[in-house]
Amino acid sequence: MAENMAVQGSHCITLEDRKKLTVDGVSDIAGYDEQNITAKTEMGDLAIHGSDLKIIRMSVDMGELVVEGNIISLTYSQTREEGGSFWSRVFR
Repeated sequence: MAENMAVQGSHCITLEDRKKLTVDGVSDIAGYDEQNITAKTEMGDLAIHGSDLKIIRMSVDMGELVVEGNIISLTYSQTREEGGSFWSRVFR
């Protein structure tokens, strides 16, 4: 049981030759096409930009996403911390 909790909290990205991307800690795919994939990860939304992008494997159980194609950029969206910012918690 402790192993499952450790896997759920982990997040790792491996990019090989800008052609193959493996992402751990993925909970869902918010959207995708041949140029953009948006994945929900443990660290926030991850936008993958490129061309000829293909999702090779997506395992919600393992939290793993494998993408192949010409990968141009990886961008995280800013996420709000749970419970809001420090000031929003102070002035409740």
